[in-house]
Amino acid sequence: MRSLLLLDPAAKIFSLRERLLYFGIALFFVSMFLPDMPVINNIIIGGVVLVSFLYNPFAEKVRLFGERKEIMLMVFFYIWHIVSTFLSVNRHEAYVMLALRVPLLVFPISIGLIYIREELKDRILLAFIIIITSTAVICFIYSIGQYRQSGDTGLLYNDSLTSLIHVQSIYFALIVNLALFSYFYLLRKGSFAIEYIGLAYVSIVFLLVFHFMLASRIAIISLYSVFLFFGVMYMVRKKLYLGGGVIVLGLIIGTIILVKVFPKTVNRFNELHYTEYQFNNHNREHHYNMVLTPDQWNGANLRLALWACGKEVAGRYWLFGAQLGDKQDRLVEVYREKRFDYAVQTKKNMHNNYIDVFCTFGMIGFAVFLLGYVIIPILKAVRKRNLLGGLMVGFLAISMVSETYMDRSMGCLLLGFFLSFLAATPLSGTSVQRMTLNSKS
Repeated sequence: MRSLLLLDPAAKIFSLRERLLYFGIALFFVSMFLPDMPVINNIIIGGVVLVSFLYNPFAEKVRLFGERKEIMLMVFFYIWHIVSTFLSVNRHEAYVMLALRVPLLVFPISIGLIYIREELKDRILLAFIIIITSTAVICFIYSIGQYRQSGDTGLLYNDSLTSLIHVQSIYFALIVNLALFSYFYLLRKGSFAIEYIGLAYVSIVFLLVFHFMLASRIAIISLYSVFLFFGVMYMVRKKLYLGGGVIVLGLIIGTIILVKVFPKTVNRFNELHYTEYQFNNHNREHHYNMVLTPDQWNGANLRLALWACGKEVAGRYWLFGAQLGDKQDRLVEVYREKRFDYAVQTKKNMHNNYIDVFCTFGMIGFAVFLLGYVIIPILKAVRKRNLLGGLMVGFLAISMVSETYMDRSMGCLLLGFFLSFLAATPLSGTSVQRMTLNSKS
């Protein structure tokens, strides 16, 4: 707790501006999970932005803007939003989307244009994992209470598990992925930020179980694929085949136990067996707490149908896009053409951020987005051997396959903050020295 509040002896190295930034970001993490309190969240974000603007000289920000190509592209991408707003027929919808996506601008031009040194980065990651773990515990206790009142085990899974904080499970599952690997990063590094190692491992076990109960297929697949990959890599590189085999076997046994204990999560994966669809299907959508039948819409075949409609919109507006305010209207037109009544009635978006961006801004806008949000951040992480950064960008990139992140406030907050935060932290030794000298001057 002393480390969290910067009261430990090692925290004496932090300046006033670093302390203000740290507490501002910590409060931002908390505010993301305050249900129906967007004003508080916006005020805290405003405070973080103000601290970031005063954090270093303007000349340094200009130089960093030129050096950090991903930040430049993120800012340009939002400017493209503004231009697209004035090109839209449905201006009202465009203004709504423009306001929703403000975090995609304010975080890059604030946090994305400062340098956060290693020690401060570790403290921010510590605050992040403690806040996420605490939030998960509170949600779990609340869901247990709901279950005891109703007797419905479905209240322990998926969106019901995070109903207290009004956050969809797929977004919180991504957040848990980021928190888990922040834990592993700090533990592997032996960071002074973690005072209680035993409690950290208990927290990791709890988050793994909580993550499985969230029942987000893409988050589970990506997380366990990374575990399996590193288990095999450890076995091959260290030539510790017995130890590596034990790790892989432990992963398999742990997964089997989770499958047996939490069958409703498996019910979500069973949907992948039923991927055929007909647009004129009027049956209700499958829920993880229902019996699964082939004639239902489910998370798999519904997304395939939505993607097919989205690709059709992309084909019609492939060069400049349908524009920010009109892309949903153009999508609904395709729904009606195909008699996809269920999608019209439920106002479904494309459930794929990549298709959505292509439909909205066309081929050139999509290229700007892909470079700024995925390719350049991953290449930088690989070049600097920044494993945590690479994993974070990778998890964000994979998560955007099944959801339109930029159509949700939480999605914009996660993309805007973490990509800007990663841009502000990993630098080479010479760059670090230069940045420190410039900041002091």
